Amino acid sequence: MKHGAVERRRRVPDVDVPTLLGDDHEAFKAVLSGEEAGPVAVVGDPFSGRGSVLDRAVRDLDATRVSLDPGDGVDRIRARINGGPVVIEDCQHLYERRIGGFEELSAFLDDLASVDATVVTSWNRYAWEYLVAVQALDREFPVTVEIQLLPAERIAELVLDRYDVMPAFVADDPEQGGLVITTRHEIGWRDWSVSVPIPMLSPVAVKNLFSERNLDPKDVTFGRLAAVSNGNLGVATAIWETRQGPKVRPSDVTVPASDPDLDREEAFCLRIVLAKERVNRAQLAGIIDGLDRVLGRLSRDGLVTVEDDIVELVPAAVPAAAPATELGRIL
Repeated sequence: MKHGAVERRRRVPDVDVPTLLGDDHEAFKAVLSGEEAGPVAVVGDPFSGRGSVLDRAVRDLDATRVSLDPGDGVDRIRARINGGPVVIEDCQHLYERRIGGFEELSAFLDDLASVDATVVTSWNRYAWEYLVAVQALDREFPVTVEIQLLPAERIAELVLDRYDVMPAFVADDPEQGGLVITTRHEIGWRDWSVSVPIPMLSPVAVKNLFSERNLDPKDVTFGRLAAVSNGNLGVATAIWETRQGPKVRPSDVTVPASDPDLDREEAFCLRIVLAKERVNRAQLAGIIDGLDRVLGRLSRDGLVTVEDDIVELVPAAVPAAAPATELGRIL
């Protein structure tokens, strides 16, 4: 690979801001040039490239950058807001999903209302949608720009540009499998439970037998990668990096096979991690019953990792995590 270790927040390959923002780029330029007044919110899916947009804002505004971590509050921001242009990363850490969990966010918004300098903030989309619904957050930001979904050809270009050697793209052989997928269902009684694998035909693979046979394997591979990642470059990159070997087949594009039948506590916990991307275990302990069991289940499914008391969303698992929480109608 061309690049070294990627910082925790920087999971996205280098990509120009106009590509990430699409039609919103003009509004973003107007903010940076001083044509638009008021704070701006940069909103995007987990790992979708918010950091790249903030890099541009820091450079053009010669701004101070503050990156929030789990547990950080308004005190980390307050002293810097009044010192000139400021860029604040990961503002979703300013609230918690509990009673009284909006104090830090409310204090930040109060401070923001009296600031004359340009302030650029970034938010996880799932956190933003929740806060818009329960706190009308969007009213506080005259300008909101959203990270756009990328097409398959752009994802292919940006992902492959990270490598010195191009892999060989090979068509799937329908005789070599790929038609069967396995999901796991948990069967329990009282304090006892077991996870049972259940094989089934993959509807995508069956369809592809008839629709993709004569297409370029590279086009098919990146078409699938764009589809499963929902055009999210950071997620697509993470999924791509899970593959092994010098040859790539379309069937190599896979995501963790999460059991869709999460119980209420598991789905609620996963939704919090999806919206925060990283969260303190202690914060979850106050609102999730049976946290050890819940985190064990989500970890086994490859949806989260737990290290040094930080629960972190697995980038390649976003395509499985999002629908798993939406099935439970959790905002």
